[in-house]
Amino acid sequence: MEGQTTSDRDALLAFELALDEQVCDEIHRERWGRLFLTPSTPLIWDANWVAIEAVGLSVDQVVAIADDALGGEGFGHRTIGLLDEADGRRLGEEVEAGRARWPRWEVERTRYMLWRGGPVTPGAAAGAPEVRLAEIADLRRALIAESIPADGGGEAAVDQLFENDRRYGIAAGDRWFVAPAAGEPRSACRLLRADGVGQVEEVGTLAPARGRGHATAVVLAAIAAAQAAGDATIFLTADAADWPQLFYARLGFEAIGDLTVLRRRP
Repeated sequence: MEGQTTSDRDALLAFELALDEQVCDEIHRERWGRLFLTPSTPLIWDANWVAIEAVGLSVDQVVAIADDALGGEGFGHRTIGLLDEADGRRLGEEVEAGRARWPRWEVERTRYMLWRGGPVTPGAAAGAPEVRLAEIADLRRALIAESIPADGGGEAAVDQLFENDRRYGIAAGDRWFVAPAAGEPRSACRLLRADGVGQVEEVGTLAPARGRGHATAVVLAAIAAAQAAGDATIFLTADAADWPQLFYARLGFEAIGDLTVLRRRP
């Protein structure tokens, strides 16, 4: 079973990487993996990162790679995605056990979750109409602003993240779902699609409107749309250390694996 879940996680990660290659400004293939660069959106750390595909490297080696690759391009942050699941787990645990040696480094784990909840009826998704990004620009920008920390770059970061949304829409479909259906929308999520795979992403609800079922409505609407389009695989990702993964599990998503990311803030 573990081998199957790892294989599933790898396929979902490959879907994301293929989209990243369409959206990022530059991709450099190196002996250790890939360097994703998007100088046009320098405040988005996940658009400027090192993807380590080689296995067996030490923490010091991957840190040196990131220092050379990202530091050499003038970036102050360091973001290292460890694409092999087992190797990423090993390196993440080493960083967590060696805080004194790598004091500024954080370990993040992105959890991949597959939809196992079966067909979603049109009635269950009726409370969240489909829109385009341009129609909900104010809502999306407000959701972005709520999601970034106070020192996260302010309005410039919001602008760049919104531009990132636009680019992913070009690559995999400008399909958003909002709730409530009547009145001013307060919640939204996006559906990205390619080659029979659908990814539900950017689920968010404005703080004053939480706890009213809006997030459930938009996620179910996105799943229903993916199923109607014939997607056999539907997934999303969540922070492995945060509560939304529990919400997604209650809806019908199953955790199948993690991606370990090493991060150092500027």
